[in-house]
Amino acid sequence: MFKFGFSSDACEGTSDDAEDRCEKKWDDCMELVPSENKILEDVVANAEFNIITLGDVHIKYVSSNNVLEILRNMEHSDKVSVLKAEQNHSDLLPAIYEGGFKIWECTYDLLNYVYDNKITFENKKVLDLGCGAGVIGIYTILKGSSCYFQDYNSDVIEYITASNVLLNSRDCITKCKFYSGDWLSFSNLLEGCTKGDNKFDYIFTSETIYNTENYYKLHTVFEKLLKKSGTIFLAAKSFYFGVGGGTSLFEEYIENNKIFKYSCIWKCAEGVKREILKIQFNDP
Repeated sequence: MFKFGFSSDACEGTSDDAEDRCEKKWDDCMELVPSENKILEDVVANAEFNIITLGDVHIKYVSSNNVLEILRNMEHSDKVSVLKAEQNHSDLLPAIYEGGFKIWECTYDLLNYVYDNKITFENKKVLDLGCGAGVIGIYTILKGSSCYFQDYNSDVIEYITASNVLLNSRDCITKCKFYSGDWLSFSNLLEGCTKGDNKFDYIFTSETIYNTENYYKLHTVFEKLLKKSGTIFLAAKSFYFGVGGGTSLFEEYIENNKIFKYSCIWKCAEGVKREILKIQFNDP
């Protein structure tokens, strides 16, 4: 149904829509309040859901196909970013839809790593960056953290992420904040209210380094919002065919900026090669 990759496809054609996509600016960050979304309850009540089981933790997440069907039937469905991508038979439309309705392979890698290594989250502050379904952030909440969820598309946050949080515990929603929009705008917005110990203990991000043009933005989020003693876990494919990004290129970017140190803490050499990087501030 979908294809991964956008370097040439996104600007093909002569239609006004294709021209708009090439010239579109990235959306500014905004905080979203799920309780103000009337469609959210419809999604939670009617969408089928799946379960990820990790020991005594059971993470529910809505079926994206069911959510898409609900969105197709709603008023102004032509404004929904994922439906625009669906019409173009693509998982990605740059600056329009960034793939958040699908749980990608590296998200499962990262979730399993966190569980297998018994990372504790009691009273920790977590950022699930490029969260999509939000399953990693939900896991940390169920283990005692507070969590900020961020994804580029407001549609993803409103109809997928928030739905999943509500499915797992309505009490969880009080421990969360939700943001959509561009990373640079996001880091600027949060920088003013996240000082010192109020910054994040952990930042988790998965499948977010496929576009090399956004490395500066991602690195800026890390630099501005991570505690000095904090840790970033980044899961990604070694190389994104058809797009150009990958772990080695992002490692090179980290090295050139000399702010963080990193290590590869997990690697899958079978099939599509995937890795998990642990990133921390350089020692003073």
